[in-house]
Amino acid sequence: MALAEFAEMDGAPRHPQTPAAAIASQDGRRAALELYYQMLRIRRFEERLLQLVAKGAIGGTTHCCIGQEAVPVGVSSRMHKNDLVVSTHRGHGHLLAKGGRADRLMAEIAGKSTGYCKGKGGSQHCAVPAIGHMGSNGITGGGMPIADGLALALRRASLQKNAPGGRCVICYIGDGAAATGNFHESLNLAAIWKLPVLFVMENNGYAMSTPMRRFAACDAFTDWASHYTNMAAESVDGNDVFAVAGAAEPLLEHARTGGGPAFLECNTYRQCGHSKSDPRNYRTREEEERWRAHDPLAVLEKQYELTIQEVEKIQLAVGAEIDEAARFALESHAGGAATALEDLFSPTNINIHVPQTAKPAPGPRRIRTFTEALRETLASELERDPDVVLLGEDIGVYGGAFGVTRGLLERFGGERVRDTPISENTIVGAAVGAAMGGLRPVVELMFGDFVTCCMDALVNHAAKIRYMYAGQARVPLVVRIPSGRRNGYGATHSQSLESLFLNIPGINIFYPSNAADAAGCLRAAIRSDDPVLVFEHKLLYPMEGGVPEGDLIVPPGSARIAREGADLTILSYGHAAVLSLEAAELLNTRGVSVEVVDLRSLAPLDRTTLAQSIQKTRRLLFVQEPPVVGGVCDRVIAELQPEIHRSLRAPAARLGSEHSPVPSSPELENYNMPSTLKIVRAALQLMSAPAR
Repeated sequence: MALAEFAEMDGAPRHPQTPAAAIASQDGRRAALELYYQMLRIRRFEERLLQLVAKGAIGGTTHCCIGQEAVPVGVSSRMHKNDLVVSTHRGHGHLLAKGGRADRLMAEIAGKSTGYCKGKGGSQHCAVPAIGHMGSNGITGGGMPIADGLALALRRASLQKNAPGGRCVICYIGDGAAATGNFHESLNLAAIWKLPVLFVMENNGYAMSTPMRRFAACDAFTDWASHYTNMAAESVDGNDVFAVAGAAEPLLEHARTGGGPAFLECNTYRQCGHSKSDPRNYRTREEEERWRAHDPLAVLEKQYELTIQEVEKIQLAVGAEIDEAARFALESHAGGAATALEDLFSPTNINIHVPQTAKPAPGPRRIRTFTEALRETLASELERDPDVVLLGEDIGVYGGAFGVTRGLLERFGGERVRDTPISENTIVGAAVGAAMGGLRPVVELMFGDFVTCCMDALVNHAAKIRYMYAGQARVPLVVRIPSGRRNGYGATHSQSLESLFLNIPGINIFYPSNAADAAGCLRAAIRSDDPVLVFEHKLLYPMEGGVPEGDLIVPPGSARIAREGADLTILSYGHAAVLSLEAAELLNTRGVSVEVVDLRSLAPLDRTTLAQSIQKTRRLLFVQEPPVVGGVCDRVIAELQPEIHRSLRAPAARLGSEHSPVPSSPELENYNMPSTLKIVRAALQLMSAPAR
């Protein structure tokens, strides 16, 4: 076999996948040599990487797959070129088998700008969407919901083209993932929706150091997977590359032709430690020797009686490629400050991140409730863009917990308005994958408190994917979050948790206070190419207001001067902004002219409008519903301090709820929360403070 058959031509990515029909028509030995080459390529890459790490030439953490090479090579041999892959923290072999270049992967792990993700993803977070590799994932089980969402996007695309079937998502997981909620939630969602996804488990017997028998109440994970309706499941010797390929073929066919998801459990063994610093003291050396005797390369050599000459020729080709990959990685340059800071937000959104002071839009206005403004905006965006889809619990016939989506299922159908299981992390995680796959999902959480159930999907994935993958993927995702008090809903259904996300780069946050801004903020969010959280205070849903005709858009980073004044600035947002306007009217009767500035956008922040107002009035009161400790008020005041501290006649004041959970009793809730009269008292106290 000529070495050119193994070489990358003209620097193009390798695509080693050999379709089943091609293998069947080839000489079996030729196919065996090709698969042997692919496995040895992964093996030598990992061995060289460990050597470089041991010498200190490459830093950071790394997780190698030595001993598991037959799984990605066997599965990839049956994949189509345009299938998609979602990988794990032990994912170098998945990327190489999908067609990745060894030199750019090595450079990525070495933290160099020539790496696939400019060194920002590293060993655990590398993606090459150009070849269908949608990213490895440093969170155990974290890629499973994303794979569901990608599969949903593939199916949506096939329906739009009236060409069902053909493409599939392959989601690699380790056995440790089976202990996570994502495992069961993702299998369940994929089965309910009959998504074209194949979950491939590399069961190496250990979740880091914990053996399977100690964390899984089953004999085999196919026992669990096979009980999901529409789920085809198979277990196979994961060290026999042809056995893996043979088992993967019908499962891929089942998934890609509409039969539903599939699950392939590959029993294998990692011959190295969990990570670079793992001494493997939880395994006996006798156990390791038994598995080395069943090494994937040795199994294939024995099956096809490969000759010394054939093996040496492959070793020569692989060695040359890995030598070059190491040289390329070590000699490449790391990026500078620009590289470290770029790729956080989409370039197409730069123009709407410029702070603007939004005046009320001129022209006729329709009187709408906050709920109606949201519903009409959702309907108009569903009508305008076929890629917009709605996901959430009870959003179909029921219309969501607060009726916002009522009637949209009947108008747009179940493919675009999807009721989901009660699985918040998987709902949002699937929406992340769907967004990466080209859709524009809008997720409704039933209550804002439940955002704590999907922090992994939001914080570790939605916020970071574009940055970690160096702008190769985008996440145009909207999460609508009913928030705040509602007269007796209690401590777990009344929280205002928006400040939790102010320290998370990569997410935009809206919090409108009226019907017009509800429409404008939501429309801007849906059209954004970045993840956006839209908080909606529950007490605002029935409130009416004028909504301008047309496609009103509130740009991120644009505050609104809701009421002009000269003596005091009140900064606020959401329902607290409504209370602040009421207080301003009462204060006016006391001779105090109050300017109320509605933030609307919590991230990014309109520093210009806020600072100008404070510099004009020279007094600041920040009013918010949640407790002030660590709240939005603290972030805003701290950020504005360099610009306003010389202007202030008195220290900035803050008003929020008591620093306690929200009580269920409506009377106690009222005591806990800010009110119009409390704002008036705080303002008068600030006005009476001695001027500095």
